[in-house]
Amino acid sequence: MGTIRTFIAIDIAPVIKAVATKQIRELQRFVSDYRWVDVPHMHITLKFLGNVLDREIPDLCRTVEEAVRESPIFVVGFCGLGAFPAPDRPRVLWMGIDDPEGEFARLSRRLDVALAALGFQPEKRDFKAHLTLGRCQTVPRRSRALEEYFAKNQDVEFGHMEVDQVIVYSSFLERGGPTYTPMDTIDLGSQR
Repeated sequence: MGTIRTFIAIDIAPVIKAVATKQIRELQRFVSDYRWVDVPHMHITLKFLGNVLDREIPDLCRTVEEAVRESPIFVVGFCGLGAFPAPDRPRVLWMGIDDPEGEFARLSRRLDVALAALGFQPEKRDFKAHLTLGRCQTVPRRSRALEEYFAKNQDVEFGHMEVDQVIVYSSFLERGGPTYTPMDTIDLGSQR
């Protein structure tokens, strides 16, 4: 009996990937020692599930479908840059997501409720939609230039995209970085 490292995500539109590529290049001028996101496989994680027994994947996919299929298709904007936990301690560099209708948070809550029935723990923190650009494994040094860049770009609008699918991914950790394989794709706003 094997396990599959699994997460649920939204893919990113090509136009946003192009903007993210440009922003990663800009951020690389200010910091080093970051692992940058592989832009072709860029996504927004709704829920990371960890290792799931392979025999449980069909039930998991059905549960995700039931939880999200009636969710409406929606549009989000990408704006501003920032860092977690804070700009002066930038372990994770991100592009902000403007979701005025709160659809990402609703999707996250629906998934939490549905997946709790399968034994997955609900998230303890509120869902904050963001697009990760890079991560630092060590405690990063403070960069005033990076903080100034964040301040200068906190209100910059980078574009919009339609969210019309949720994807259940497997993730395999390899020497060159993780590879992601879709196990199921669920269209929003529809019923199968």
